[in-house]
Amino acid sequence: MTLVMRETGRGSAPILVCDHCGQRIERASDGNVEWRRGDDKVFHTHKRCSWAFEGAHGGRAKWSASEIDVNLLYLAHNLQVDWKKAEERAAWLESIEV
Repeated sequence: MTLVMRETGRGSAPILVCDHCGQRIERASDGNVEWRRGDDKVFHTHKRCSWAFEGAHGGRAKWSASEIDVNLLYLAHNLQVDWKKAEERAAWLESIEV
């Protein structure tokens, strides 16, 4: 899976790593969520790596993709995220001295 935890200097934070080139996806607008039709595994790629990734894994005709920001909204909706509470908890966690 391409969601990994990395040390940030203030603790750990989740980041996405491209399943093709292995580099961090810095901005949602630079990346895709990819899945092979009929499979439940999800991959993340830079947009610039998408075609090469799909070509290396069975060909483009077998793949579907969505932009990361759109996929995050779908995920948050499906998890019934309470944004106000999530922001409050994040602010509280940021305030803890380690």
